[in-house]
Amino acid sequence: MKAAIPTNDGIMMASSFEKASGFLMMDIELGQIVKEELALNKTAYDARSPEKFLSTLNDCTAVFVKTIPDSLMALLIKKGISLIYSNDPIITNIMVNYIEHEVRKAADYCCCP
Repeated sequence: MKAAIPTNDGIMMASSFEKASGFLMMDIELGQIVKEELALNKTAYDARSPEKFLSTLNDCTAVFVKTIPDSLMALLIKKGISLIYSNDPIITNIMVNYIEHEVRKAADYCCCP
């Protein structure tokens, strides 16, 4: 899974998705972050052409957000990118909570007939 969190500093999630200076991009495999990089936005958000702003997220499968404008939400969903909402501003907390949840979900999965 490739996930992104809007951020201005790589530590805190940006409170405004469309005003974030970049995204912390993470590759998550088997409940661990195996790659992490800060990708700066190539263009500022412009409501007339939001696709340019979202180009950084083209290969993501999920984006963590606090809030997001409806127009951007619709475009992400159309691209097949899942939205995961969080009110926690600290990126480390967001990821620990997400990974713990996914591990618990996998542990509860039963493959028995």
